Amino acid sequence: MLTKNQNPTPIYFDAEIVDERTQHIEGEQYDSELVQEQITETDGGVTVLRGIGQGAVLAGFQVASTQSLYLAGCVGLFPAVVAGLPVGLSVAGALCYLRFENSFIPSITNRQKFGLGVTRTLMLAASSWKLTADAQQMNSIARNSFSGVTQQVKQYEGIQQPQQDHFPLILSFTAVIAMIFALYCRKR
Repeated sequence: MLTKNQNPTPIYFDAEIVDERTQHIEGEQYDSELVQEQITETDGGVTVLRGIGQGAVLAGFQVASTQSLYLAGCVGLFPAVVAGLPVGLSVAGALCYLRFENSFIPSITNRQKFGLGVTRTLMLAASSWKLTADAQQMNSIARNSFSGVTQQVKQYEGIQQPQQDHFPLILSFTAVIAMIFALYCRKR
């Protein structure tokens, strides 16, 4: 217990590192390794954030470009190719972290960046699939509505439906008669 006139003096303890891996390491080197470990963890966090940012930018490009093409009236294969372009770029980027060294099975040079590339590719592929499915649905809605509108216009204007003719039957019958006539002429 301290009285009013006594000043507390700091107490210093000597500590010794008793870890088997670090027994042979001096204090300064141990501190340096701890700092390097923290820098590596921070770099890993920055890499994850950079990968998320790149994926978001690519997904934004994908959505904006395909939607602007749809608004411009493009349908069919071209918007699907534009939606698939970021997926292809992401696959190419992820494959850069694979190395084939005298074997058929590749080794991964940077597991963290490869994992981010695969995740980004899957995200963009899902987005591309959704955009393409939406385009196909819009196309089918447009086709169905077009036939509905033309049917309503025909009904409004009083245009009658053309009567069914028997043209295919008449054509088939004529072809059979022509073959019989050709065979008859050939025999003579």
